[in-house]
Amino acid sequence: MRKINITNIQVGSRISKTIYNSKGQVLLSAGTVLTGRYVKRLIELGFTSIFVDDGLIDDISLDEVISEETRVQAVNCIRGIMQNVAKNDVVHTAPVGKAVDCIIDDLMKNREMMLNLSDIRSYDDYTFSHSVNVTVISVVIGICLHYRKDRLKDLGMGVLLHDIGKTQIPPDIINKPGKLTDEEYEIVKKHTWLGFETLRKSPGIKLTSAHVALQHHERHDGSGYPRRLKGDQIIEFARISAIADVYDAMTSDRCYRKSIPVHKVCQYLAENSREQFDSRILDRFIEKVALYPQGTRVTLNDGRSGIVTKQNNGIPTRPVVRLFWTNKGHLPKPLNVNLAEHLELAIEDILDQ
Repeated sequence: MRKINITNIQVGSRISKTIYNSKGQVLLSAGTVLTGRYVKRLIELGFTSIFVDDGLIDDISLDEVISEETRVQAVNCIRGIMQNVAKNDVVHTAPVGKAVDCIIDDLMKNREMMLNLSDIRSYDDYTFSHSVNVTVISVVIGICLHYRKDRLKDLGMGVLLHDIGKTQIPPDIINKPGKLTDEEYEIVKKHTWLGFETLRKSPGIKLTSAHVALQHHERHDGSGYPRRLKGDQIIEFARISAIADVYDAMTSDRCYRKSIPVHKVCQYLAENSREQFDSRILDRFIEKVALYPQGTRVTLNDGRSGIVTKQNNGIPTRPVVRLFWTNKGHLPKPLNVNLAEHLELAIEDILDQ
């Protein structure tokens, strides 16, 4: 299966991964053959890419760090929580704890797997899916830092709810597709305090978890908000979530820009580690990221190109690539090349899908 930009989807392609709507209900099941009407409707709903079987790597299954069941449960959980808080209801922590437990259990089972997030989301579903992805990334980092399970849960609880304050910001500002005005940006920044005040009064949420909502936009050099904290003044949970938050935001399709390739996002994070992020935590995170996720079409330095099919744990720059083409045309037959075993070869570029 391969993740393809929806504008490049051909009618007659077969869906390889079930597509859910913003309420967690099945829209199109895996195996469905796409018609023109289906494609048009998915575009109308704000989907930017989907997984299809294109005959190239249909025998390859994606390495998922959490199960689809766990993801859907967590998305539905945070959606329900945010909708309740928007109606001035309290945060019900039991479902949050259950969702975080499932995420931790899945990640502990797959702790050797490279991080290869491959969820499909519509624009309307961004906030909820973003919260889940940031939680997954943060727990992965916590595992790398040898957190005990109880500390992983406190981290996960805070991160899953880190944007809860946005429920009290006008929707037209939160969902604005273009650049915010200075006045709008000041309003958005209040979501950190609003979220903290909501969580610190919620039974079952520890104060350290609540501080994730308050501090996830603080930066290592003091350039963040709302309190311009520096270095160790920022709790470690928030330093972790800051990295996860920026990573997922940059690698996601938004209504006003396309996603940025993973390897470029990691390069950005590394280049800004001294100013914005805790470099110790960032180094551990980057070690676990699949810089070229499965299904990515790449060109090698010898002119051949193909599709990434597998990761080499601990060597994120050197995955396994199934080669199909040269710069002169198709290869006689596909060739699997493990870049970890061919050091003379390297990925030179990725091709837009």
